[in-house]
Order: sequence, then C-alpha cells, then structure tokens
Amino acid sequence: MPWLDFLGAEGSLVARAALNMSIGGVLALYVRALYRRFGATLGNRDSFSAVFPMLTAVTVLIIFVVKSSLALSLGLVGALSIVRFRAAIKSPEELVYLFFCIGLGVALGAEQRLLALVAVVLVSAFIVGRGFLSTRGKAAQSLLLTVSGNASSFFEREEGALLEVLKRRSSATTLQRFDLEDGKVQFRASVSLRGLEETTQLMAELQSKLPGYQISYMNLESLA
Repeated sequence: MPWLDFLGAEGSLVARAALNMSIGGVLALYVRALYRRFGATLGNRDSFSAVFPMLTAVTVLIIFVVKSSLALSLGLVGALSIVRFRAAIKSPEELVYLFFCIGLGVALGAEQRLLALVAVVLVSAFIVGRGFLSTRGKAAQSLLLTVSGNASSFFEREEGALLEVLKRRSSATTLQRFDLEDGKVQFRASVSLRGLEETTQLMAELQSKLPGYQISYMNLESLA
C-alpha cells in the first residue's frame, strides 16, 4: 500500500496482517452464522459463537508474528505450555467449530487466502448437507420430560408403564437424570417427538398411566 511505503518492510507487514485479520473476521462471522443455524448443541449458541471472529483474528496475528522467527515460535510453545485453558466445552461440535476458526486463522496467518476460502466453501457444504439430511429425519420437537412423585410403588408398577409409553411414543429417549430421595422419585429424560399432536398424546397417556405423579416437559429447542 503506497501510504505505508514510508514505513518500509514493517509497514508492508502491518498492511498484510491487517488485511488477513479483516478477512478472517468476515469469514468467522460467516462460520458463526452457520453454527447458529445448523448447530445441534443445546445451550446459548449465540453467546458461544460470539468469540469466533476474535479467535480467528488473534490466530492470524500470532501466526504472522511467529512465522518468520524460529526463536519466537519456540517462545510461543513455551508460553502456551504454562497457560491452562478451563473453558467448558459442552460437546465435540463446539470443539470442531473452534478448531475450524483456528485453522482459518493459521491459513490466513500463513497468507494462504485461497486455501482459507476453499476450506470455508467445502466445510459449509458438509454442514449444510448434514443439516438438510438430519432435518428430513429429525423430530419436530425435542423435549425434556420430567416425572416426579412417590417412590413407594414406582419400581413395582409405574416404572414399567413409563418406559413402555416412552418406547412406543418417542423416536429417541435419553435418560438425563434419575433421583431417589426422601421417598420421592424424579425421572428426567430427553425425548424426541414428531409434532405437537404426539406431544399432547404422550402427556395424556402418561397422566392416565401415572395417576398422582407430576409430569412436565420443556422444549429443548427454546434453550438453544
């Protein structure tokens, strides 16, 4: 850039670094949009993905700084060896997206812009394709079902009735929590149903099979 010529080689390096950090930020915003649209992780995807642009830009900066100096590279390895990251990663999907952003930062830091763009296109195709295929066979609702009540007769009668109803009504059931304390039992599981009508039918059948028990559910999609 002519306006940085007076800074010489250092000015050219700064200009290239700024350009690649900007490209990285834009690509990371696109990756964030992909994650918010097609991510399957339960939780606040918007809050988690907010770090993608910053993570990518910082990675570009680090690679730019260390790529031309073996001493700086070794110093970075030593510095990272004493840094302990304690961020809670809830699922492998979150880890993959973080590595994707880091990979984009590494590619752009090495000034491989075309490689970074091709990687975004290919990974986007995989993500969109997976989202399309999973949507076709995915249940319309994913619910967190909670059943609680007296434990005295649960294991004799109600447990079998509960499991039988879930096996018949739900396309997939995953036990989340089972508590037994002070004569009270609480059963909590995520269940997949194909629509509001099936949800209503499930609740009605559980109420008839489990009289005296408290039954509630929460739509897990509302937590995302």
